[in-house]
Amino acid sequence: MPTLTADALVHHLRQLTDAGGADNRLVVASRDYYMVFSGRHGETDLRIEAVTNEHLPRAAELTPGRRSVLTQHRFSERPGRSNVHRAATTTDLPSLATEVLEIFAKAYGVDAGEPAEFDLHLGDPDPTRNPDLLRLMRVLSQRRDWDSRKMVYQALLAATMLLVVDPDNDNEPLAAGTLGAFPSWAVFTDIDALRLWQPKGAPFKQIAIADLVPKTVDKRIGSLLINPKGNIGGELYMNELDSLYGALQRRASKI
Repeated sequence: MPTLTADALVHHLRQLTDAGGADNRLVVASRDYYMVFSGRHGETDLRIEAVTNEHLPRAAELTPGRRSVLTQHRFSERPGRSNVHRAATTTDLPSLATEVLEIFAKAYGVDAGEPAEFDLHLGDPDPTRNPDLLRLMRVLSQRRDWDSRKMVYQALLAATMLLVVDPDNDNEPLAAGTLGAFPSWAVFTDIDALRLWQPKGAPFKQIAIADLVPKTVDKRIGSLLINPKGNIGGELYMNELDSLYGALQRRASKI
């Protein structure tokens, strides 16, 4: 396994602006801790996200003293985000790498030379967007009436979203939670919403909700989570999925 060293950091960080596209990302992880670096091809600016307690198991949570290390290194909270963030540049990568090693050591207790993972993704952002659905979901959260709910259902059946999958199980939907004895699946309106749920990212595939609903009924899914941990989200329960499936069947019978 690779180890956490300044040379490895510089090598991977350089690629965030020397190659790829507009959504280049590097996840540097060791044990339960990680930092996410984002950049764009041809630019020098980087964005850095450092994990905090909401995304850590209880045994690995940061003490106030360790948490303050992140503040000392200019990390701060952002609205709607659970981890902390800061800006950086690629103008002096050796210095940045040295600072990252210090953060891992003092905030996370991970010393230089320990095993680490460098997960590098180069390319453009996933284009999936659902602005109309998000707008209707926002209206529903305010009005809570049947007409608003019906419009959300209609928009859902016309939407294509990002379904989190399990690459170790032939990319079948990942059980992102449970409802009683039944698994819950998770879908996201866009890549930013997915990263609110899992900042490191997660394997996904695009899928039309009209194609997914029959699968949820066939597999007896307890619920379909929409943008879990997101700023705008919800949950479709088994009875709602059954109703949507019925609507799809009625629609098909009229064709």
